[in-house]
Amino acid sequence: MTDRFLLRSLTSLVLLFGVLADATLAADIRDVSTPPPVSGRRLSDPDSILPADVLARVQLLRDNLDLVRQFMGRPPSPAPLLRVESAQPREVFSQALNLESRANRLAFEQLRIVRASSVPRDETRPVDVFSVVDSALEAVLLVKAELGIDDAVAEERQPEATLPSEVFNAAVAAGTEINNVLQQRTSPSDVFQLVTEAVHNAAALHAAVRRGPSLPLEPDFIPNKMPSDVYARLVECFGLVAQLADKSGVETLNFALVEGEKRVVTPNDVFGLAALLVEELDYLHSQTPGVNPAPRAYYPGLRFPAHVFQRAGLLKEILEDLVASGRPSGAGS
Repeated sequence: MTDRFLLRSLTSLVLLFGVLADATLAADIRDVSTPPPVSGRRLSDPDSILPADVLARVQLLRDNLDLVRQFMGRPPSPAPLLRVESAQPREVFSQALNLESRANRLAFEQLRIVRASSVPRDETRPVDVFSVVDSALEAVLLVKAELGIDDAVAEERQPEATLPSEVFNAAVAAGTEINNVLQQRTSPSDVFQLVTEAVHNAAALHAAVRRGPSLPLEPDFIPNKMPSDVYARLVECFGLVAQLADKSGVETLNFALVEGEKRVVTPNDVFGLAALLVEELDYLHSQTPGVNPAPRAYYPGLRFPAHVFQRAGLLKEILEDLVASGRPSGAGS
């Protein structure tokens, strides 16, 4: 999954504000460089890079970002509500793209520069994830330099046995920390766009697998919903996606809610769970023969949690219909 929701928002920013990033401004930006992997492994030998190198780079980003947070006078961000217990390389790469996109948004807010985002890939290695995280680090370092923060942070080695899921969880936490220092933080409108992305993918699968029955109707609008209501509904949707994936022989993420976490659920928490849904549906879509491309989801304008709850309800009904079909997604061709 690309970070479509943020990537497309960033594309809109290019169209609207790109003219502001003129040569004079660009000339005033300090040059920054990122260090080689602290492990001593070399990027010139791509196959030598391990998840441990990626985790070290994510942590270096987080340490530098914390200096930015303190400079801005922002309180620490809460820990993410969920933790992934297993992750495939494609899922870790997807989360790295999310992190890079948020870092690029931070660079745009603070410096009015537009940075190119990395391109998604079907097959990824730790070195590919490292490259994307390193790009996100560079964006944070640009902001740090622009703010005049001179404190240096050293990269620390991570255990050689680091698992991809550990990298995934660290990247999720880093994305939450970037959101904490953004002027334009994640909103219900962002989540609505992302859930719509999931609906489009599910609808395309529905057309390929069910071959006939029309899509369920969107449920009635119910006002006065909170992000926690949307979160709970998306947890149900993820369970249905896991059932579809199991029928297709596709391994999905296993995640658990952080025990003892009693804080208020935020749009950013919902956003993170919706991103996992989109990643899994994207992959199922790519593995289904004969499925039509899913249409793009555009920024919807002002939306509230109740609107997202309604849209998530449509997603749930489509997924329930697919599960009830009794066939794996790949069997629809």
